[in-house]
Amino acid sequence: MFTYFIVFHVFLSLLSLFFCRKFNILVDQKIEKHKKFSSSKRSHLIGGSLLFIFLIYYYSLIEENLEILYLLFSIYFLGLMSDLKKINSVSLRFFIQLILILSFTKILNIEIISTKIDFLDNLLKFNFFNVFFVAFCLLVLVNGSNFIDGINGFTISYYLIIFLILLLGFNNLIIDEKLLINVSSILFILLLINLTGYIYLGDSGSYLLSLFVGIFLINFASNNQSISPYFIIVLLWYPCFELLFSMLRRSLNEINSYKPDTFHLHHLIFKKLSSLFGTKNKLITHGITTISINSYNLFIFIISINFIYNSDILIAILTVNIILYILLYSYLKKEN
Repeated sequence: MFTYFIVFHVFLSLLSLFFCRKFNILVDQKIEKHKKFSSSKRSHLIGGSLLFIFLIYYYSLIEENLEILYLLFSIYFLGLMSDLKKINSVSLRFFIQLILILSFTKILNIEIISTKIDFLDNLLKFNFFNVFFVAFCLLVLVNGSNFIDGINGFTISYYLIIFLILLLGFNNLIIDEKLLINVSSILFILLLINLTGYIYLGDSGSYLLSLFVGIFLINFASNNQSISPYFIIVLLWYPCFELLFSMLRRSLNEINSYKPDTFHLHHLIFKKLSSLFGTKNKLITHGITTISINSYNLFIFIISINFIYNSDILIAILTVNIILYILLYSYLKKEN
């Protein structure tokens, strides 16, 4: 049955792109500076809608879990309103995100059971604190993922790598292999189209994909409590640290934390590669940037799966990631 859905989804994706281009639907206006600098090609913010069609299929026909589908729809719809320029206030979107994620975290009983930090674990025993802590983690992931969606294929391939690591790296853990295979297939299709520069995930897609992955990994950790929670943190380190580092950077430079800019690490790498290779074809530079960053992440993930029970080594890996990020950022910032 899923094979037929894949064929249908490919057809629907191409058909949607055709109609979007013909009738100028969900066009990325590239008004903001961070959207202008890397591409001037007319693209469409339909990646989130194509992903949500799969989730409707999966959670209504296969998993039959309408509660999580309602949550995913609400966050998708919020992102869609942003893509359509109906909700332009970043602070308002964040507030709505907070309310939605808090509500559904409670309703769906999404819990983080252990952090391997005794003080924090004792606090997590209180349901009220656990709900807010889970919501905080998901908010960081959702908004961090939105930050990194400015490079073609970056966000999709990052999460595709995570799913492939989970699918191929473990044999003795409780994991939903059917869901991993299905969503990986859809992400691969979206990645191929995204790399052309004709479609982006948009806010709807980055919100939806990251929240879906966040919930999946929290449940994965809860079902396999023998693994270190730091393995999950390593898997999600890049978008989360991108957000936290950007907030700190803007605060120190007295810049509006909510205003987009072109000084994220992936932007600086894009600029460096553009000057290094001197290519005028920005699609090529997009691809090289995505491959460069995610090759490192893939390397780190492969190392990490050998130490899923060892928190000390995983913390060391996380620390190395952060140090290398800051050093590379400092170097590239001086270059620009």
